[in-house]
Amino acid sequence: MKTVIIEIMDPNRLGELVTVSKKFCDTPDIIALGKGDLPGTFGKAFHTSETISANLVSDISELLKKEGYEIIIMSATTIGTGLAGPLAVRLSGSLISEVTGVLPDLVIERPLYGAKAVMQCKIEKKPLILTVRRKYFEKDMLEGTTETIELPGGPEKVILLAEKEEKQEGIPLEDADVIVTGGRGIGNAENFAMLQDVAAPLNGAVGASRGAVDEGWMPPTFQIGQTGKIVAPSVYFAVGVSGASQHLAGIANAKCVVAINKDEEANIFNRARFGIVMDYKKAVPALIDLLKKEV
Repeated sequence: MKTVIIEIMDPNRLGELVTVSKKFCDTPDIIALGKGDLPGTFGKAFHTSETISANLVSDISELLKKEGYEIIIMSATTIGTGLAGPLAVRLSGSLISEVTGVLPDLVIERPLYGAKAVMQCKIEKKPLILTVRRKYFEKDMLEGTTETIELPGGPEKVILLAEKEEKQEGIPLEDADVIVTGGRGIGNAENFAMLQDVAAPLNGAVGASRGAVDEGWMPPTFQIGQTGKIVAPSVYFAVGVSGASQHLAGIANAKCVVAINKDEEANIFNRARFGIVMDYKKAVPALIDLLKKEV
């Protein structure tokens, strides 16, 4: 099936979407957004430096019609979500958001009810537009670069007046293989330094629950959950996290959850593979000492 990826030129996102695209074709085409060289090998490769969804819909929809794409794949990010709905309307296509699995015969999986259930859809109408959750598919190894064809720029419907770049040290939460998250049970902002001492030896990242963010202890960009970042690390430490359903939805694909909480009835223990019922101020220093010896 004729397949195209629409994504910013980020190797991690592109690698995941290439893996998804290979469920439908051998080599996908791409509409690359943003600046820089395009990593990987693609069929036709189009490019625009524009990244505001409202300014892209008209030109991209015309290109999709002209090329006759049957499968259109994007990440379930701000840009992908902003493009998917309008493109589905203009193309009279089918749309499935937050995709977590692609099975044979065009059966698509996505989570429901905060990841408490999985819906399977068999799609018969094309074009099919998919937004794919980050970290649910292994990254394809992108080799080399591909020359691109510049898309003509249309009139700007939305003008960017200002842009503030928030620099985050270390590995982005979406790409981290180990995440150490603090909840409201951490008590204050200063105690998050202790979590950094756990994450650093493991080359991991520090996150926060919505409760901790609401308290002002960590910026919103560190929030993990249904209304924050969706993550899928190999190991996820939940320290002082109660385990609200919205938070659990954000870690549904974490491979191993380790919970530390002094409340033995905390909901996070229902998701955890390993649990420590103890005040984290006693458990975490012991873990830090162990990491210093072993890592």
